[in-house]
Amino acid sequence: MDRNIINIIKLLLLPVGMFLIFTLIAPGFGFHSIPVIISQSIIQVVIGFGLSLLMNAELMDFSMGARTVFAAIFGGILSQSMGMPGLIFGCLAGAMFGALLMAVLYQYLKIPVMVVSLGIVMIYEVLGAKLTGSSGYLRIGSDIYQIGSYPNNIIILILSGVLCYILYYKMRIGCHITAVGNDEKMCRNIGVHADRVKFIAIMLTGVYCAIAAVLTICYSGAITASTGMGTLGIIFKPIMCVIIGRQMRKTLDNMPILIFIGGLCISIIFNGFIALGLPDALQDIVLGIFLIIVMGYSSNSKNITNFYRRLMTAK
Repeated sequence: MDRNIINIIKLLLLPVGMFLIFTLIAPGFGFHSIPVIISQSIIQVVIGFGLSLLMNAELMDFSMGARTVFAAIFGGILSQSMGMPGLIFGCLAGAMFGALLMAVLYQYLKIPVMVVSLGIVMIYEVLGAKLTGSSGYLRIGSDIYQIGSYPNNIIILILSGVLCYILYYKMRIGCHITAVGNDEKMCRNIGVHADRVKFIAIMLTGVYCAIAAVLTICYSGAITASTGMGTLGIIFKPIMCVIIGRQMRKTLDNMPILIFIGGLCISIIFNGFIALGLPDALQDIVLGIFLIIVMGYSSNSKNITNFYRRLMTAK
């Protein structure tokens, strides 16, 4: 059997094991929960695909959640008069405009992406609230949201993952994004236009925000506007998906699959907590702790590995 397939099976044992544990300890959690787990993980995984390209360039974007919600709202409004084409066009237009705005502000004002993204969050949340009106709520017809509901969302996930793989491993821009993230100064010396590469990386996040917007509004057939930086919570799980995927690259160098496995793990954990009856506040605490642990391990993985080696040598 191919070594990569063996490694994929090994990595899948992690979410499978977690699923079996929650099946045993959480009442109401079981194989009937699989469609919900997969559907919830797909949205954060798709956002993670775009975010991974940006993080490869050593950039961090907190606006992808706000851009996704705004694009879903804009697409939902157009779908009321144009049907399914309006939904797709609206989600794409709304997401790409946000990406273009952020890329232009970053490149020409020289403001760090993280700062720009927070400004985009506030702008897009207000725009989304204005578009939905006083209700802050928008619903689309069942004949429209079938395009992104289960099991069609699995097909969209696969196509998104294939696109991510091609961008990541098969195209020059993917190599340039990685190179700029590793050593921007060296890239400039060999003729790679680092600012242009980062501009393209930001624009690529717009593509994945558009896909995530379609999946988001089609998940329940409705979308609710969020204000007060409420959309920031959307991006934390994709960040963890990417970080978990990066930590597993020693076993398998295929980021789309690794991000998907990370997304499955996170979705299983939080659906398991819901089945156990944990309140939302406690779930947020667990999310915060989990995020700190994952990012702390990611930042100190070399030190942890060296400490373990010294410990084993001492024995």
